[in-house]
Amino acid sequence: MKSIILTIFFTTLGYLAHSQGPQWTLERCIEYANKHSISNQQQALSVEDRELALNTAKNSRLPSLSASVGANSYFGRGPSRDGTYKDEASVSGNLGLSTNIPIYQGGRINHQVAESKLNLEAAMYDLNTSRENITLNVTALYLQVLFKMEIIDVAESNLELSRKYLVRSRGMFDGGKSPESAIYESEALVAKDELSLTLANNDLQLAVIELSQAMNFPRHYDFDMEVPKIDSVAMVSLMDPDEIYNCAMESRPNIKAEEIRLESRIRAVRGAKASLFPTISFSAGYGTNVYHSYATGAFNDNLWNQIRNNGNEHLGISINVPIFNRRATRNSIKSAQLSVQSQELVVLEQSQQLRKDVERAYFSANAAYSRYISAEKAYESAQVAFDYEEQRSQAGRSTIFDFDDARTRMEGANSELVQSKYDYIFRTKMLVFYVDGTIDL
Repeated sequence: MKSIILTIFFTTLGYLAHSQGPQWTLERCIEYANKHSISNQQQALSVEDRELALNTAKNSRLPSLSASVGANSYFGRGPSRDGTYKDEASVSGNLGLSTNIPIYQGGRINHQVAESKLNLEAAMYDLNTSRENITLNVTALYLQVLFKMEIIDVAESNLELSRKYLVRSRGMFDGGKSPESAIYESEALVAKDELSLTLANNDLQLAVIELSQAMNFPRHYDFDMEVPKIDSVAMVSLMDPDEIYNCAMESRPNIKAEEIRLESRIRAVRGAKASLFPTISFSAGYGTNVYHSYATGAFNDNLWNQIRNNGNEHLGISINVPIFNRRATRNSIKSAQLSVQSQELVVLEQSQQLRKDVERAYFSANAAYSRYISAEKAYESAQVAFDYEEQRSQAGRSTIFDFDDARTRMEGANSELVQSKYDYIFRTKMLVFYVDGTIDL
């Protein structure tokens, strides 16, 4: 029956080429999901955008270079070549090349470069955060599939017991030890267990669909999944919540991203304050012009001679001293300072939320282990009670109702045991993930 379970899983989840490839482990599922995640792709585009912003900020130190070409046509009174105005149609042109080099900008460019670097680093941590969220989601859904598989094992075991009881009821009826109604009751029990198995298979299919959607499979083919052996669990030695929290504060990318954004906001304040300082820039250029009168029908001089003879060069240094700009700079500084205070609250909120998550995960893991131990004891007791009831049934001293009641209690205890096992596994994996950022089975 295990092959039936795997066939359901493989048919629903499989995405593989027509040739057989390696088995799909949890690690491979996580790798595939991260590679095809739209969220990751969006974050990757954000990283590229931050890289462009950093490149733009760095290039602000480079000189600017521009060229200009212009022409004017005059009809009636217009300027002549000698600078006077004449009543004749004419055309003039100009050609120019200029450059501007920033010498001192009050430190604004340095602050912009530093701010852009921090924004890029924060964007990269955001990408890591997206990958971690996908990792946790895929892990939870992967364990959910394994849980549903074990529930099917429980349902199959119950169905097998019901069929054996049906055979026994028919034998006892043939031997005159039980009424014919016992056969019908046994058949009803088999039908009920077949329905339970069908529902369990449907639940597995839904769990597989959720996992496949989380992995972003475009379509489904035959798929070979590696099912790890998780027969029992033991209490894992964990650090106390404070130690886990300290490790998480040092490694969680979402915390790092917000802390770096705080540094970026501080840099933005310094950049805004740089607008209070004078700026110094150097400029250089070359220009020339030509003139043509329609009255003469030709250029007054050779075109290239005019370009050469009318040329002029210039060098210059300009100093811009801010005096009053309607308090725009002061307000910009204040706005940047408010942004710093807002980001400080974001960092505080994220750290407090992390502490809550760690404490909740720690105590939930301990509670899940206690629940698992209790469920294990309850299952053992239910198993003993069922074995006793089955012996009574074989001796003909038990009714179908007593047998079904004992078996139902054993089934419920077994299901609770399986659920508590996977609940504890996931919660302990979460704590390990907070410490070192890894998840494996």
